[in-house]
Amino acid sequence: MDSLMDLEKKNIAIVGGGIIGISSALYLIRRGCKITLIDKDLKGESASYGNASWLSSPSITPVLMPGMFAKIPKMLFSQDGPLFLRFPGVLKTIPFLLKYLSYAKVDKVEYISKHLVTLLSDSIGEHKKLAEGTKAIKWIEESPFLFIYKNKDDYIKDSFTWDLRKKHGFNLIEIEKNQLKNLLPGLSNEYQFAIKIDGQGYISNSQNYLDDLINGFKELGGEIIEDEVVDIVSKENKVEIKTKNSNLNADNVLISSGIYSESFSKKFGVEVPIQSERGYHLELFETNIRIKYPIMNGYLKLAITPRPTGIRFAGLVEFGSFNSKPNNKAYELLLRNAKSMFPGITYAHKQEWSGHRPSTVDSLPIIGPSKIDNKIFFAYGHHHIGLTAGPKTGEMIGKNILRDNNQYDLTPYSSDR
Repeated sequence: MDSLMDLEKKNIAIVGGGIIGISSALYLIRRGCKITLIDKDLKGESASYGNASWLSSPSITPVLMPGMFAKIPKMLFSQDGPLFLRFPGVLKTIPFLLKYLSYAKVDKVEYISKHLVTLLSDSIGEHKKLAEGTKAIKWIEESPFLFIYKNKDDYIKDSFTWDLRKKHGFNLIEIEKNQLKNLLPGLSNEYQFAIKIDGQGYISNSQNYLDDLINGFKELGGEIIEDEVVDIVSKENKVEIKTKNSNLNADNVLISSGIYSESFSKKFGVEVPIQSERGYHLELFETNIRIKYPIMNGYLKLAITPRPTGIRFAGLVEFGSFNSKPNNKAYELLLRNAKSMFPGITYAHKQEWSGHRPSTVDSLPIIGPSKIDNKIFFAYGHHHIGLTAGPKTGEMIGKNILRDNNQYDLTPYSSDR
C-alpha cells in the first residue's frame, strides 16, 4: 500500500456528481486524498435523483430474465406494458438490444446475480457508513419490502427469480390476503398475496440525501466545480481535464457520469456497450392513502415508495429516446397504474420525472482501471441499482485507485470484458 505521505499528495478528479461519484469522493477524501468533484449541474434531476429511492439488496437479477423473450411483444403492444421503444432512435440501438437479449439465459443470469450480490448486500449498512458524520444520515429509512401478486400461482411463476434470492440468503416471508390488507390499506382487492423481505430500506428524499452528502464532502475540504467536462487528456505523469470554462490537472481521473461517461471512456479502452434506458417516475402529493413500506408490483414492474408527502411510482423501460422528449404515454400509464393499485386514491398535485439510466449490455456496471492508461478509472453503468450500489462501488474503486492490499476482485466489472 502507498505510504500515507503519498496518499496525502494524491490529487484525484471525479467526473460526475451522482451517487456513484459522491460515494467515491467521500471514500477517497476520508482516506486523505485531495478530491475535486466536477459536474455540470449538481442540482440537476439525474438518475440518482429520479429513481425509486430503494436501498434494495434483493435487486440481484437483471431486467431481462430467462423466458422473458416470449413476453416482449405483449409488453410492447399492450397499452399497459412497461416497455417502450421510441422510433426512429431505437433503430440505432438494435445491435445493442440483440446482444442484450442474449444475456437472458440461466447460466448468464446466475453469473450476473452472483456479482450483483457483491455490490448490493447490506445496502443499509453501506449507506449508513457513507452518510456517517453528515446530515444525510437522517434520510435513510429502514423498512421491509413487499412484492405483491394477485395470487400465489403468479408468484410461483416467478420461481427462478425467487430461487436465486433464496440461494443468496434472502428469507422470504409469505403474506396472505388478510395480512396484506392490514399492511397495505387501500390496496386493490385484486392483490391477495405478497412476499415480504425484512431488513431493507429506502431514502425518504433522494435530492436532499444527495445534497447533504455533497455538503459533507465540502466540509471535509472537497472541491466542487460546476462545469461541463469537454475532454480528458492523459499526459506523461498527469491528466488534464478540460471544461467549458477552465482546465485542471490531476494525478488520476475517475469517470462516473452515468450515460454521459461513454464519450470519455471509449478513448481509454472501454469496450462494454452501453445504452440509455430512459426511466420515469410519477410522484403524487398529499395523497389520502399513505403507505409505510416500499412495494414492488410483480405485474406492472413498478416500484412504489412512501414519501413524506405522498407516494412515488417509478418504473418503465424505454429504449431509443436519448435525444427525444419524455413520452407522455409513460406518465399516463404510471397514473393509470397508480389508480388501478389504489382505486380510491386522491392527491393534491403530481410531479413527473424522466431521466437516463446507464444500461450495460450484460447488466453489470463498469468498475475499475483503464487497461490502456493507469491514471484513468471508471465507475458507471449501474442500470437500476445505482443508488443501492453507490457506497460499495465507491469503496471498491477507491481501494483500487489507492492500490490497497485488500482490494476487491474487479474482473467481473472490468472495462474490457
